[in-house]
Amino acid sequence: MQSLLGATFILAVSCNSASVSDGANKSNEQPDVRCIREICTVRKSDGARICYFKVGCIQRDGWDTLPEIKFWCKIITLSKDSVLANVVENRKGLAVFSKRIIDSLEQKGHLQRFRDELAEKYLIDSTLHIRFTSGKNHFYRFDKIGDNMKRGIELFDSFGVDPFYAQSVLLIESPGSNKQKSTAGAYGNFQLMPFVARKYGLRVDRYLDERENFDRSAYAAAMLIKEICIPYARKWCETYGFEVDESALWFKLLALHNYNAGAGTVRGAMAVLPKNAQGNDLIKSLWKTSAGYFKSEAQNYSQLALACYLEFEKLNLLHTEETRVPYVKY
Repeated sequence: MQSLLGATFILAVSCNSASVSDGANKSNEQPDVRCIREICTVRKSDGARICYFKVGCIQRDGWDTLPEIKFWCKIITLSKDSVLANVVENRKGLAVFSKRIIDSLEQKGHLQRFRDELAEKYLIDSTLHIRFTSGKNHFYRFDKIGDNMKRGIELFDSFGVDPFYAQSVLLIESPGSNKQKSTAGAYGNFQLMPFVARKYGLRVDRYLDERENFDRSAYAAAMLIKEICIPYARKWCETYGFEVDESALWFKLLALHNYNAGAGTVRGAMAVLPKNAQGNDLIKSLWKTSAGYFKSEAQNYSQLALACYLEFEKLNLLHTEETRVPYVKY
């Protein structure tokens, strides 16, 4: 019987190639012990200027080398006409295939056989599962984020909220000014739910939806993070015996989980985490924890925050750097 893998592999790209970074080319220089935080401005070839918030400890602490982050870096740069074969349990990327071919195999009832052949080729344990995830570069248009990033950074800073949160939410929720309404009803650049928007004074009714107003929705998002997401991240850590360091990147990622899933949902996941999962390990444990409504989408949120930052920064490195201003608040 002819191998499906052999017939299909002409359109595949192995994820063991240089197309997915494995961190092998990292500098041997000793990293700074601090988390470098700077407001950077770069100039594109067309004269436009992009402002972004540089977070040096993402690379310093090795987040960029983790399979979960490398997986999302691949997905957000991959065409929607392609799929990445990957291992569900550890996010290991195997190879890229045409979505049309994978769909055809599924329609013919051959997809499980194809999975078995992939498992044999890549020596995947039989207890693990292979999934095909479609590319999303049509959504993650970081080249079109324009002035929103600069404005978001300025507004959050003026509201007394770390601009890291503005940048992270914008990169995940509305790159390229995408403002689609989610199935849950979230809308606008900061993907606010109607009740959250109204809580912070925005008008949301059949005649007017102020979530479309960037400045107004930025205010509501900043207040949600300041009054709910950060305080409850601290509260859940204290409640369940985890250290608290509001200046640490891992804590900010935890607050982002509150923003996405809701503090109550995150509480359920925190309650079942092993108590030795402190600091960065707390976030890595959350990625593998399901509890109540805290499932796949909620697990993914901080993974996406890190991957989006890395790909956005990579894009900015192609432009001319003009200024860097140290940022030490929050």
